[in-house]
Amino acid sequence: MTFGKSTNSWPLRLSALFLIWLFLQGPAPTSLAQLSPQSEDEAESPGWNVDQLIESLARNRQAEVRFEETAFSNLLTRPLKTHGILRFIPPAGLEKHIIAPHEERYLVEGDTVLFESKTKGTSRTLSLHDYPALRAFIEAFRSTLANDVGTLRRFYRVTLQGEPGRWVLMLRPLDKSVQELVTSIRFSGEREQVSSIEILAPDGDRSVMLITTGAP
Repeated sequence: MTFGKSTNSWPLRLSALFLIWLFLQGPAPTSLAQLSPQSEDEAESPGWNVDQLIESLARNRQAEVRFEETAFSNLLTRPLKTHGILRFIPPAGLEKHIIAPHEERYLVEGDTVLFESKTKGTSRTLSLHDYPALRAFIEAFRSTLANDVGTLRRFYRVTLQGEPGRWVLMLRPLDKSVQELVTSIRFSGEREQVSSIEILAPDGDRSVMLITTGAP
């Protein structure tokens, strides 16, 4: 999969978009070097679990955040970095606005996704009805917005590591069609805030997004 250079990159881009919709908040950026790997065998801290974390994240979700995303691929000569703004548009809309190094906009409303590239002067509309696997992926996260952890567990093997002050939430899809989009999704954060999201594709490509709030 080539990030941003082929039709196949669309599912991963859209997946990342809806993941950010769910976890739309974050503190100052955390260095990637500080996000040390943890074993998936680590248990949840006593008195703290996935249900409590999801509820806390949804309760503290912000309407707008800034992001810096780095894509790694064997087909790229060097990592591709982009940055921009993510906006939540009530009741069910989301905009991902890439500002640099090129300007692109992804607008999600209901079952329709609009893509615009001001740099190339092109636009494209995608209906989720034409992408059943992606639709199922998205519906799982829409349910999670209502703190429906049960639905999340229907689609993913969910592992929570660490403690409230510093945690890692790992999602691994259970459905084979969703597994064709992503291998795993790793959220890292502190208390009710997410600092980074890493998405790993089946071919080894990955995307790491750092999230921050406040003035540029």
